Amino acid sequence: MHLRGLDLNLLVALDALLTERNVTRAAERIHISQPGMSAALRKLRHHFADPLLEQIGRNLELTERGHALADPVKTILLQVSELSDRSTSFDASAARRVFRISATTYCCELLATHLISRLRDIAPLVSVHFEELLADTPDRILDGQIDFVITISARLLDKMQAYDEFMRSEKLFTDKFVVAMSKDNAHRAETITFDELCGMGYIETRFGGVIAGVAEQLWRQQPKQPHTCGWLPNFHLTLNTIGRTDMVTILPSLLVAMQGDRYNVRALPVPFEMPIIEERLYWHRRNDSDPGHLWMERTLEEVATSFIT
Repeated sequence: MHLRGLDLNLLVALDALLTERNVTRAAERIHISQPGMSAALRKLRHHFADPLLEQIGRNLELTERGHALADPVKTILLQVSELSDRSTSFDASAARRVFRISATTYCCELLATHLISRLRDIAPLVSVHFEELLADTPDRILDGQIDFVITISARLLDKMQAYDEFMRSEKLFTDKFVVAMSKDNAHRAETITFDELCGMGYIETRFGGVIAGVAEQLWRQQPKQPHTCGWLPNFHLTLNTIGRTDMVTILPSLLVAMQGDRYNVRALPVPFEMPIIEERLYWHRRNDSDPGHLWMERTLEEVATSFIT
């Protein structure tokens, strides 16, 4: 089939290139040779009179035209696929597929092991690829590089809001913040006052060394704050430090409950008002007609319900 001189098979190659941003991986994605994919890229560049992908440092990045094509091309191919496959079912026991999920370290900690274990039982050929939530995550879900995003509604990325017309979401689970301290801490009470908390040394978790957590952002709004003794890049280092010292931190309760015994940490109520943590599942609207995508959405919901709520 040709669309004004563009072979439909080239659209398949274009989708792979715009998704993978790598000629070798794009070739592997649609099971053709690397020279074949390189030839397809040359034809596509000629047809669109644009490089589509250009070398930036060591990486290939989409041009403005490439970005503009990514979403409509993927949508067109999904619609064409629906013409030949009207099945509304997904045989998880036999399907071979990889789902890519972008989430915070906290969500990966809670969900990944349970999800992978469940897939081993009900869908042995289905795999999941978890990756960190990054600033370009909205672009990656728009381009089709990831299937789902899990993040808190209270801290949506600006681009996620800008792409609202393309996105669907639903609540996955909720949590609350707690004060975490060592079980050996001299403070033995089951509660702690605001002044007592401010008098203790505090450990802050800074993801990637620069992104402040929600708890720390709310601290800035209080009349006074504790002395921050250190900034650590992940929850495990923070919990390890808290469990071995007299310092404290504020973390999600489910994480402390899961790791408390391992790190010798217990939880106390936060002595000032904190919002409920609402983790939401986001995906692109074009996937609503994909039985496999709908199946994974339901599976994520079931795992969250079974092991979190």
